[in-house]
Amino acid sequence: MSDNNSLEDRIRQKAHDIWEREGRPEGREREHWDMASELIAQHDNAAMTRGPNPSHGPDDVATRDQPVEPAFIAENQGEVPGLTDQGEQGNLAPSHQNQREAAER
Repeated sequence: MSDNNSLEDRIRQKAHDIWEREGRPEGREREHWDMASELIAQHDNAAMTRGPNPSHGPDDVATRDQPVEPAFIAENQGEVPGLTDQGEQGNLAPSHQNQREAAER
């Protein structure tokens, strides 16, 4: 429960700082609380990304507490699209011969 109180205290302090910075307006308590809550969450999430990598190498297996994405997700899942994949009509780019004939007309 102390973690919730600590988080609530941090949000309350941040909301108070926002309220003072904005000139102590009346009737915007909920807006200041929401802004403070979002700022605290962003700060905490950014701090978590700077932590150590939970993986212990390529042979490390995922655990329930710290799942690790499987390596096969990064593999190519399909072919590289060709010219025929670029539209419904399936027309290829005109050849040099077709270009020359069009220029002569």
